[in-house]
Amino acid sequence: MQCRHCNAKMWYDERISEHKDSANLKFNLCCSDCKVELPLLQNPRKHLQHLLFDHNVVDSKNYQQHTRTYNMMFAFTSASIKIDKSINDTRGPPTIRIQGHHLTG
Repeated sequence: MQCRHCNAKMWYDERISEHKDSANLKFNLCCSDCKVELPLLQNPRKHLQHLLFDHNVVDSKNYQQHTRTYNMMFAFTSASIKIDKSINDTRGPPTIRIQGHHLTG
């Protein structure tokens, strides 16, 4: 399925309309049925562009092969964490319960 406004590819079950006719399907997860218009992406900075698209340099190959790992690492380091120390009052391995949110911007 495809959004008729922004052409985003969507699953049939992501529709917000009850219509069974595929020509009249409406979606909310992409452009909110044409209520949201996002600006086009700008080109990345030269160093990031080099890491993303240069296939002949060792550091670029490493970055391209491990992109998911880098993403997970930075996602975790941007978390705002409040550690609950009350759960470690017994013997045994330490337990960590994390509550918080991601810091973005």
